Amino acid sequence: MTTPTTSHSKSYRSKLNDSGGDFRLTTSVFDRNNGPILRHLTPYLNKMNGYALEIGSGTGQHLSNFAQHFHNIHWQGSDLDELHCKSTDAWAEHYSLDIPETLKLDASSNWLQVFEQKKEFELIISMNVIHIAPISVLNGIISNATKLLKKNGLLIFYGPFKNNNKHNGEGNKIFDQRLKDENPSWGVRCMSSLRELAQNTELSHFKTIEMPANNHILIFKKLVNQIYGFILYLDISN
Repeated sequence: MTTPTTSHSKSYRSKLNDSGGDFRLTTSVFDRNNGPILRHLTPYLNKMNGYALEIGSGTGQHLSNFAQHFHNIHWQGSDLDELHCKSTDAWAEHYSLDIPETLKLDASSNWLQVFEQKKEFELIISMNVIHIAPISVLNGIISNATKLLKKNGLLIFYGPFKNNNKHNGEGNKIFDQRLKDENPSWGVRCMSSLRELAQNTELSHFKTIEMPANNHILIFKKLVNQIYGFILYLDISN
């Protein structure tokens, strides 16, 4: 295990349990939020048949679970942490999943340099990442997603968010302050900030889903067409 660079990372990793002699890592957070995430995203993921990229795969449990449920999608994991890349690969091997090796990817960089051949993704998803990363990571996800997503492709975020710059629970407020005490560049992001960032791209806010434990799913869609200021959508959930 690599040496954590911050006490937050150390605390997070101390909750990861070795899963039996290989590189697989587990976290109880997956057990708590996996069911609701799967239930709410199934209407969208069921109708996809292209490539999907996860930013910040962490332990890799979500990626492997998605790959087991949605064989119609070609999954690709990524993470900046080498330990997490190994864990993601180990989970894929454990379930005999046909998933490429996890990319070591700095989300704030230019992803086009990572892919030897330009690949259009139908889905780019990032869960529980942007609040424990500098704002440059969020900027990188949005700017790269608008280049790499297919038309009608989805960019999905999951995690804690502020609404109208207000926390939706005392727990999130305390959590936010703890993050900022650890690293001033971290913190719970505001939904409106994400929508504003997307306005300068080909992405547009499509849907917000309230989730358990004061979390949310935010879905952005790459524009189909834009005529005289009106945005035309195709709602693939119906």
